Amino acid sequence: MDDRTLAEILAAHADHINRGGNGADYLTMFAAYREELAPLLALAERVKQVLVPLKANPAFRDQLRRELTLAAQRKRAMPQPARNHHRWEWVIGAAAIGASVSLAGLVALLRRSRGGHSQRASAG
Repeated sequence: MDDRTLAEILAAHADHINRGGNGADYLTMFAAYREELAPLLALAERVKQVLVPLKANPAFRDQLRRELTLAAQRKRAMPQPARNHHRWEWVIGAAAIGASVSLAGLVALLRRSRGGHSQRASAG
């Protein structure tokens, strides 16, 4: 059995036992893979028995909800900084300068290579 299929079976099994289902159902459904699945499903069921879901104290949940709501309201009430269009002008200008410098360097390189080629041709 490939890893992806195995992972999907284990995830479905975990959902099944979390809803109170019997994990043995999966050994019946996938009998051809019993040898491979049995230890993994048994481990999952043992883990389920050990891990007990915790419920938050209702007072804590209410306080947390109030604080998060208040924080969200404060954030919305804060003035948003105005967009700075000048920043884009700088970016475009810098890109244009960079392109000009690159173009000038390329022209110089081409001139040098042509000049060297013509010097070699006249020397020979």
